[in-house]
This record gives sequence, structure tokens and C-alpha cells, in this order.
Amino acid sequence: MEDKKRADEMSEADFIRQKPVLLDFIAHRLDVINNRQLMAEYDVTHSQAKLLVRISHSPGHRIAQSELKAFGRRGSTITSVLAHLEKNGLISRSASDADARAKYVELTPHGLDVALAEQKIISELGELIDHTLTKKETESLQILLEKIAKALDDKKTNERTDNT
Repeated sequence: MEDKKRADEMSEADFIRQKPVLLDFIAHRLDVINNRQLMAEYDVTHSQAKLLVRISHSPGHRIAQSELKAFGRRGSTITSVLAHLEKNGLISRSASDADARAKYVELTPHGLDVALAEQKIISELGELIDHTLTKKETESLQILLEKIAKALDDKKTNERTDNT
């Protein structure tokens, strides 16, 4: 009964300070900031732009579609996002010369513009962090975020193993 009473009396500020809620709040705010800028100028979501950035880091701005599965999304989700990006002229897809079943994804000049805009937004958010935290705090944050990301990846891997 004591725990229920404390939960009922929890203020909004106390609720937001809970670690998972705080991480979700920060992720949501970053997504809103990013989406607002990208949607206004390019009619692209943050998730779509992140995929374009991944492609832009490949040699010749070209990547095998199968390599995008490592991006942390299901194959059907990647395919759906790529179809939207292709329809909007941000990427082109083609079959491999060696294996017609293998597909390649390549940025168009407009797709590269969007990827560069996304990288600029990410850079500006990084500068905000650098200006808000000390160098030591920034380094600690990086280590902690990598540790959390690894734990989440491990959890996801274990869940897949348990479901097979």
C-alpha cells in the first residue's frame, strides 16, 4: 500500500527523472527537433534521414540492401522505408551484376543533400551536449551510453534466441 501511495503522489518532475522515462523523454525531444527541421525542408523523417546517412558513409554512396539490416530494423521495415525514399527520388535501387537477387541502394544527389542536412543536425546536437557538459562529463556520458546500447543489443539478441 505504501508503494502505491508514493506512486500516486509522484509529481510529474519526479516521474520524468526516472531513468527509463528520462531517456525516452530525451530521445523523443531529439526526434522532434530533428523531424521538425527535416520535414520542413525535405519532407523526410528522422528515421529515413538516418538511413540516408548510413548509405552516404558507404563507398560511392552505394550499399547492398542486405547490409542495411544491421541498422537495427527488420528487413520488411527497411524495404518499406527504401520504397518511400525511392519514390521521393532520394535513392535508386538496382540489381547486382553478380547476383540478380542482391539489390544495391545508391543515393541520388538530392538524397545526399538530405544526408548532409541530417549530419549537420546531429553535429549541432553534439555541440549542444559539448556546451552543456564538461569534457569529462561528455566522455563519461559517451561511455555510459555505449554501455546501455550494448546491454540493449544483448537483450535483443537474447530475446531472439529465446524465441527460436
